[in-house]
Amino acid sequence: MGKIVAEHETSSARIRAKLRNPYSWCFCELCGRTTEYATAIEARAVFKCLRKGAVKAIPLTDRIRQEALRQSHEIVARYEQALAGDLGPYEAGRMLLAYCDVRDMRGDWTVEAFRDQVERRTLITEWSKHGDLQAAVRLPKQADGTPKPSRLYCENHNPKRSDDSRRAYQRDRRFVVEFEHVQAEIWARDADKLPRWDLEAHAHIRQEAYAMLQAMKSPTRLIDKLIEQGITKQSDLARLLGVSRQAVSAALKERDGK
Repeated sequence: MGKIVAEHETSSARIRAKLRNPYSWCFCELCGRTTEYATAIEARAVFKCLRKGAVKAIPLTDRIRQEALRQSHEIVARYEQALAGDLGPYEAGRMLLAYCDVRDMRGDWTVEAFRDQVERRTLITEWSKHGDLQAAVRLPKQADGTPKPSRLYCENHNPKRSDDSRRAYQRDRRFVVEFEHVQAEIWARDADKLPRWDLEAHAHIRQEAYAMLQAMKSPTRLIDKLIEQGITKQSDLARLLGVSRQAVSAALKERDGK
């Protein structure tokens, strides 16, 4: 079953600042993947402590689901009244703050978006009544004794995770400033297309920036591999590399000029 631990916030000022940022807390510092910590907190479960330090996993039964659903229906019905103004001018906002992860809603305050948030929360709340809500101290499939999930890096970049991840960390940390600059350039380019309040937009920007940075560091090697596979159109190369067609064109000109 593995070790479990109650969740708590680290005392590191750097990590506290990262976790308080609603748009970067879950992303690796060096790429567009989510951090090990963001992955691990999704692996929550409920356990009951037994004698001699043993623990027992509490299953998520149909009875728990039905009770949670009943509670969520009552809360959503009240939110509908609040949106209509029947409960005063501030009740809808109060309920959003009380029941929802506002940053996850991305500006969608509709009843359906609220329902999705409430159903998840009431399910966890009802489930936790039967034991203690815990979070895994390691990632799925990781062996006992391995380092705890990193709040700064993904599994591919955590230098404590493996030799390969340490090499990736050492390779990419030298370009962290360039990584930020490329992100800023993409935001400026697509300012009219991607809303800054949308977490998925931030994920898209980081993934594209990382792919562009990799292509900039070794563009011809990646492009040559794709051309060998019969992919020759610049638009297709750009799509597969996750970069702009202009970046592919520049890389090809650089290669031909050598």
